[in-house]
Amino acid sequence: MLVSSEWFSINQIECSRTIACNDAYPRHVHDEYVISANISGIEEIWLNGKQGTVKAKQVTIYNPTSIQSSRFSNNQVEFFSIHLPQFALRAFISENNMYSRNTSPILKEGIIKNTELFNAIIAFNQKDDSLFNKEQQLLLLLGQLVEDKSHLDAQAKSAVLFIQEYMRAHLTAKLSLDDLAHMSGLSKYYFVRAFKQHVGMPPLQYHMQLRLNAARNLLRNNMNSVEAAMSLGFYDQSHFIHAFRKTMGVTPHHYLTQINSGKNKFFIT
Repeated sequence: MLVSSEWFSINQIECSRTIACNDAYPRHVHDEYVISANISGIEEIWLNGKQGTVKAKQVTIYNPTSIQSSRFSNNQVEFFSIHLPQFALRAFISENNMYSRNTSPILKEGIIKNTELFNAIIAFNQKDDSLFNKEQQLLLLLGQLVEDKSHLDAQAKSAVLFIQEYMRAHLTAKLSLDDLAHMSGLSKYYFVRAFKQHVGMPPLQYHMQLRLNAARNLLRNNMNSVEAAMSLGFYDQSHFIHAFRKTMGVTPHHYLTQINSGKNKFFIT
């Protein structure tokens, strides 16, 4: 039976989290690309006349109009899916000058083992992320679908280093991917990809970490959490508290209280 299926939509891209057990989807087609990450359990698929077994940590990709069906095992199966309109992938390819054609690309479909794509699907399916994070996540996800991987060249590395310095000098600024990509001289996707490959996280998350580290320093110097937030451009207190707690595990106020309670206990020589 279908235990649960939760859906949400962002920019006409539909996302779902499904839990099923001893159930099946009959043969059907979609107008859009369907990309799924199998979290747990076993799914038996039928795709254009061929059968396959999808295990945990694997990805399935279906092109538009491909005939497909699924059957779920007696043990519970959980998977995240993204229903990607054809126009979204065409626009991404055009904006990043990947190749010159107006038709929708035909992706390698079926069962795929790709850890980066698997993680990108899960990340984009989280409903509680900000729109800024969603844009970065989508760019990285689409890049996994259509681009051949290559190492960063010297120009990209130099651009990333420049943007890192800019971020450190502009902790209070509200940065956008469009502005940062323009400053870097790279397309938006290549900038996000290069930044993550070089630094280890997407640019807007990195800038947030710089701001939170600066906030910690202010709190250590006994500035109250409201003033610390305002001085670093966090004009929404709830946003600051949520971001701080997500990184540190405690609210700014509790962090300040606990740090102060432990001061001057002993000296390190």
